[in-house]
Amino acid sequence: MKKHLLVLLTLVTLLAFACSPKTTEKTVKEEPKPTTTTPTKPDENLSPCPSWNTAANKDAIIDNYVLCKDEVRAKNYEKAYPLWKAVYDVAPAADGKRNTIYTWGLEIFNDKFKKETDTAKKKQHVDQIMKLYDEMLECYPADKGYTYGRKGFDLVYNYPNYATDKEKYDLFKKSIDLKGMKTQAFVLNPFTDLLIKQFNSKAIGVGEAKKYANLVSKIVDNGMKTAKGNELEGFKVVNGYSPVRLEEFEATKGFYDCDYYKRKYLYIYEEDKGDCDAMIEAYSILRWGDCSEMDAKLKEINSAYESKCVVVTAPTNTNNGGGVTPPKPTGPNCNDLLRGGNYNEAIKCLKDKYNSSTNSSNKASYAYSIASILTRQKKFSSARDWANKALENRPEWGKAYLLIGNMYASSGASCGPGTGWKSQVVIWPAMDMWQKAKSDPDSASKAQRQINKYSQYLPTKEDGFMNGGVKDGDSYKVGCWINRTTRARLK
Repeated sequence: MKKHLLVLLTLVTLLAFACSPKTTEKTVKEEPKPTTTTPTKPDENLSPCPSWNTAANKDAIIDNYVLCKDEVRAKNYEKAYPLWKAVYDVAPAADGKRNTIYTWGLEIFNDKFKKETDTAKKKQHVDQIMKLYDEMLECYPADKGYTYGRKGFDLVYNYPNYATDKEKYDLFKKSIDLKGMKTQAFVLNPFTDLLIKQFNSKAIGVGEAKKYANLVSKIVDNGMKTAKGNELEGFKVVNGYSPVRLEEFEATKGFYDCDYYKRKYLYIYEEDKGDCDAMIEAYSILRWGDCSEMDAKLKEINSAYESKCVVVTAPTNTNNGGGVTPPKPTGPNCNDLLRGGNYNEAIKCLKDKYNSSTNSSNKASYAYSIASILTRQKKFSSARDWANKALENRPEWGKAYLLIGNMYASSGASCGPGTGWKSQVVIWPAMDMWQKAKSDPDSASKAQRQINKYSQYLPTKEDGFMNGGVKDGDSYKVGCWINRTTRARLK
């Protein structure tokens, strides 16, 4: 009896620690991961599934539970398995208040999956894991939001070939529908990626994509403001990925409203009010976002542009009695289409101008404008092609190098998880471009600002060592759409 009392006291102490939900481990930089949760409160109804509360051999079950917990914490999964099975077979709901037997089972069978080399046996382990998830949903219905999210996470990162993208997407969607603003960080990055894929493949429509894109943005903002400890670290990782990936929806006209574009892009004008190109860019983006020409800010930008950037050509005198012939109306030109946010029409107009022009300077300007529009539409590969056409016609043009560098630097979320090695190395080819831009006096200061800004995000020497022993100055090929060989720069 004393032994049982001692075991029970030990269990109470251990369960007290188990009641605190865990989040992202501090060592994880690239992706927040799910961990065990125990959301069922003591005053709530107990699980409908078998627990040790009414078991005849309750004391023996509790003994095995405590011993299993120690082995799982130490990651001694082979020793943990028989102890776990002894509890799972008779009391899968443990004390009826926590889902730990299921989450430990997920860890144990994941370890078996990773160590197994036989394909058929690996599938058996995955089948067992999916069975545990299904039972977990039944035995702890209050945890469904977490369970759906964790199941989706496992299928994305651990067992990617065992479910379709649509099945994974639906699991995350169920999780977010149930958890709402309390959705955990580990759900958001993989869901964002799948959301974009489902939309691009036309598996979901604009309405559903808009609903969840806006919801993810709100959840991330809320998490950055309210989360603490490891959960906040998880949201920091998400904040470097999901919002950037969601910008891809900007290529779909009408997806985001005027307020969205004003919040994100008015700075282009505000930071450089005397720059005509900045005025055109800001004005065109806001018009693309369906902001009205009567909007106060658009009227301000338009007025500044017309007073500082529009060159008025004097009418030509004629010989018909000294009269004046007014210029013939030509309809909207490419610049008008661009400023109006009519991107597709503007690209067509600019391509026609480029193909018909014989003036290298003009061709460079047309090509750059096309590259700039395609960059806003997140069509980076095509945008780079046109930026290079601009450089063919105007070699050493810093503005074009600056644009290409900005494309590379903004690809961290599409070429990697938003943080960590794969997302950081895109800065290296960006810096190559910005260094070239510095040779042009007109772009030198902006290029240096970008170099200064992104230097803080460079990977460290330790990161280089952990990723193939890369050393500072080594030649390194960055993949993804960039596909360029560059020089490693390590802090």
